[in-house]
Amino acid sequence: MFNWWTFLFQTINFFVVLYILYRLFFNPLKTMIQKREESLKKRLEALQTGENELREKEQHYQEKLKEIDILKDKAFDTARKEAEEEKSRLLEKAERELEKEREKQKSIQAHERKKIDSAIKEQSLRFSLDYIARFARELIDESMHQKLIEKFLHALKSEEREEEIEALKKEIEPKAFKIRLATPLKIEEQTMHKIKKVLGDIFDTKAVTIETFSDASLIGGIKLEIGNRIIDGSIAQVLAQLQDEAEKALQVEQ
Repeated sequence: MFNWWTFLFQTINFFVVLYILYRLFFNPLKTMIQKREESLKKRLEALQTGENELREKEQHYQEKLKEIDILKDKAFDTARKEAEEEKSRLLEKAERELEKEREKQKSIQAHERKKIDSAIKEQSLRFSLDYIARFARELIDESMHQKLIEKFLHALKSEEREEEIEALKKEIEPKAFKIRLATPLKIEEQTMHKIKKVLGDIFDTKAVTIETFSDASLIGGIKLEIGNRIIDGSIAQVLAQLQDEAEKALQVEQ
């Protein structure tokens, strides 16, 4: 059977216990919880602050990384530009050196060509003169030889030889002097008399002594040795003059 007094008494005891618990435990617990919440709040705030600082640091770090990347790119660009400039400079230098070498080689080749051309011309000249000399030896006979002598004697009396003859007169004894006459072929007696007469007329004397000797190298014509002078009217002298003139012309071309 339900007892109201017991129920009432138990209810009162329950509230009394609750009151005692409230006074003894709730306020300290509440205070402790509040303190704990405040501590947690401070820790959360500290964590939030730390997280914000971390985010700021991370952002700053990312900005630094971007700056480093920019600087790195700039450095790479600068290095690349410098490398390209150095490459261009080296290529230009190499091209200039190659051009100098090409010009040098062209100059050497041109010089060598000139030397070769000169050598060919000199060789051709020697062959030509040698051929002319051989041809002249085969062509000239005693009859032509006599004609060459007469032409030479006529030339001695010309104005072209006048200065040479006058200088020769001053060096020799006018009354009598000796002449050495070189000839490659035999001289006819009539031609020899003509030689003595012409020389006597030129040097104003009849006492002309001529010593004749053979010299096959003259090919044709005669060569006179009077004192210290030589008057050469031979074919060999003509060929020598041709050779001298041709060699001078070659030297001018070089």
